[in-house]
Amino acid sequence: MMATKAQTASSFDSKVRKRDTGEQGNRGEFAAVSRGEADIPIPAPHAKARPIIGEDAQIAASAQFGEGVRIGEGSRIGEDVTIGTGVSIGEGVVIRDGAQIGANTSIEDDASIAEGASVGEKVTIRQGVILQAGSVVGDGVVLDEEVSVGASARLGRDVQVEQSTCIGAQVTIDEGVVVGEDCVLEDRALIRHTCRVGDSVTIGKSTEIHASSSVGNGSRIGSRNRLEGTFGDELEVGTRSRLLGGSTWGENVQVGDGVKVDGGASSRFAHDTQLGDKTTLTDAVVNGVLSTGEGVTIKGRGGASELHGTITIGAGSTLDGTFTLQDGTEIGESVQIHGPSGAYPDEVVTQIDRDCEVLDRATIRSGVRLGERTLVGSSAEVGLAVITGADTDICDRARVGDFSVLNGSVIGEDATVGHGAQTGYGAEVGERSVIEDNTVIEPYARVDDDGYVPRGAVVTETRR
Repeated sequence: MMATKAQTASSFDSKVRKRDTGEQGNRGEFAAVSRGEADIPIPAPHAKARPIIGEDAQIAASAQFGEGVRIGEGSRIGEDVTIGTGVSIGEGVVIRDGAQIGANTSIEDDASIAEGASVGEKVTIRQGVILQAGSVVGDGVVLDEEVSVGASARLGRDVQVEQSTCIGAQVTIDEGVVVGEDCVLEDRALIRHTCRVGDSVTIGKSTEIHASSSVGNGSRIGSRNRLEGTFGDELEVGTRSRLLGGSTWGENVQVGDGVKVDGGASSRFAHDTQLGDKTTLTDAVVNGVLSTGEGVTIKGRGGASELHGTITIGAGSTLDGTFTLQDGTEIGESVQIHGPSGAYPDEVVTQIDRDCEVLDRATIRSGVRLGERTLVGSSAEVGLAVITGADTDICDRARVGDFSVLNGSVIGEDATVGHGAQTGYGAEVGERSVIEDNTVIEPYARVDDDGYVPRGAVVTETRR
């Protein structure tokens, strides 16, 4: 709680030595300057360093001043304070013991600078600013009205902090950072150089915002996170997440706890993106909306992943290797989509085209190409390097072998299609059917439910 004016005055009075003469002497002696009926004590190692002092100001004898210092009415300067040349101090300012104020700094009315605080040169401290004990403010900093800087916080050169922002203890803000109004930077937060933090932003304890990043208005970032990139308004991030790589994020993005994203500067996350707890995106290039459930892992080993627009990935999903997901893709819970390992340059990329749906617990092997509007049912398995044409349906629990080609066909529930099989457009494979390796089912041909096609056979019409 702030002390009353009478209490503060009494405290300072105990430290101030008053004399009736203006003689000079060793440190601790002073000259008296009359202001009406009051004698105002000032240190006077040199007559030219006498400040211009307002009424009722109280100044400890051990305080030291450069030339051209002005001190407003009712201000209080503590023991061993050092104030540089050309400093302007407003009315009612309190500067406590051991504080240092650099040259040509302006401190406006009712500001408070605690014990051992250090203020650089050409700093602007607006009305009502509070600097706690041991805080360090670099050259050229501007602190707007009612800003509070916590104990042992450090603000680098040319930082700008707008009004009513609260900076916690041991916070570090590097040079060139701009922090908007009504923000809260909790203890030990770290804001690297040339960052931009919007209005009404909360940054949690021990969170680091990497250099040149931007955080939009109204964002809420939890503790122990690391962020790098351009983030739109209303960002929400949980705890212990890593959003790195310089990606650009839209507005109203929501990120859960323990999320890891390393997408590179070319990644774009659209408005309303949601990343559930423990999601991992590595080397991703995202354009459009990406919405994932909990526990998702997306990795791009051996090359950048690409996800394009309105993608929904359910909880527990796993995507790895090099792959491309295009607009409108929906991926259910516990899906596994595998891409090439990157060990061989001729490995085929996994690609999922526009408006595909991959339902819960499905497995997509590496090198698959799902054509537009392909539907992969729940618990279905799609082998290595399978290619599907547009409008292919692979129903629940169906299994498709490696290197098969399905051209707009329907593979029924529980059906098994062998390796290297080919189906033409409009072909149908009934439920529980077994299609052996290297079989060909021509366009519009049909295999009935529980049917069987031997290895290498060609089906040209309905087969039971």
